Amino acid sequence: MKKISRFLQSFFFISIWLIISSYFINFWNSIHWQYIYMNLNSIFDKDLWLNLKTNLYGIDIGYYLEESLKFISYEIPKESFKYLPIYCFLKSIWINK
Repeated sequence: MKKISRFLQSFFFISIWLIISSYFINFWNSIHWQYIYMNLNSIFDKDLWLNLKTNLYGIDIGYYLEESLKFISYEIPKESFKYLPIYCFLKSIWINK
């Protein structure tokens, strides 16, 4: 009976948290685009990256750095906000005390 209760608590928490966090992700998209990405994107508009591309046989390092910046500044915080509370809650419920 105790395991069924834990399962239901886990199920309801995960369902509710994913619904709530989906609304927060819309705000995160606009905040990230306006305040973080647009400020850091100006680094990749320089002629330095074009010169490096021509000197490195057509390998576009600026593109890969820009994609890495997007991943580090957008995807990692978004996913950690979504799944870290679930992990902590499930850990607190399912560990035997």
